[in-house]
Amino acid sequence: MNQTDWIQRYVDNVRTYLPAPLRDDVGSELLSDLLDQRDDLQATLGRTLTEQEVVDLLKQRGHPMAVAADYQPRRTLVSEPLFPVYVQVLKWTLMVIAVVTAAGTVWNVLADASPNLVSAVIGWFASFYEGGIHAVAWVTLVFYLTGEGLGYRQVFSSWNPRSMPRVVESGKRIKRFDASIEFVVTLLAMAWLNDVWFFAGTGSGSALVLSPALQSLLPWINIALGASVLISLYKLLSPFWTPARLWVNCGVNILWLVVLAVVFQLDTPISVEWRSGEFWQPGERGWQAGVGVVIALTAWDLLENLRGLIRAGARVTG
Repeated sequence: MNQTDWIQRYVDNVRTYLPAPLRDDVGSELLSDLLDQRDDLQATLGRTLTEQEVVDLLKQRGHPMAVAADYQPRRTLVSEPLFPVYVQVLKWTLMVIAVVTAAGTVWNVLADASPNLVSAVIGWFASFYEGGIHAVAWVTLVFYLTGEGLGYRQVFSSWNPRSMPRVVESGKRIKRFDASIEFVVTLLAMAWLNDVWFFAGTGSGSALVLSPALQSLLPWINIALGASVLISLYKLLSPFWTPARLWVNCGVNILWLVVLAVVFQLDTPISVEWRSGEFWQPGERGWQAGVGVVIALTAWDLLENLRGLIRAGARVTG
């Protein structure tokens, strides 16, 4: 990897910790500053810097999270050296609380014979709010008591620039709202399908019945859903793309396309049955149209991932 690649990777990592309005301007300013610093050092030494010397230069500059904090408004309750770490820990803590409370809400809805979705959503929000308030208070207290004496160099003393991920799309962040929707939808679908798989027809006035052909595909559907849940959760915690993540997402998309292609060919594999004996079954054209839309969205996502990989490859070789 040449000098510019290391410097660009560093700038891209800093961008991932910045809010959208600052990302482009700060990134350009930091890139120019680092290139000037490198050129000045090369002029002083009278030679081109080695790769290790460039890495050492970036290490002296500091962890990308700490550098990003310098470009943002000052805070007073939590000391500046600790504030970037505080924000990350707080985000992860709230994310775990949201996932745990959401899973509990989904479980209660599926176990209830007559679930009230509005009441369930309100209950989840109340649980998340209560847990979140306690989490914010305790996390803030811990970081406040840590005090001003802990500086950037102590917090990130063991950081090595070589551990930086190769961020694609110039540090463009994945929208957490989109990742949240993806996580909730896939988690609900997985819980619902497994409940249908093992307990179909029990505990309520109606039941979704799957055909034998679709039931035989459920293990593969669950594998694809489980992978999608893990990827969306990872995007929530670390909202940027790397080549490795793009490759994994491509693999999951290909698995989904294969499964959906088989599901597309099934003849009305689901029906809703009531205790009165009445039932509803989607028409063949309606079923294929719905599955076709999902196939198109998955194919588009796969295409976007491949484009990201191509751009990342071109940037490395350019």
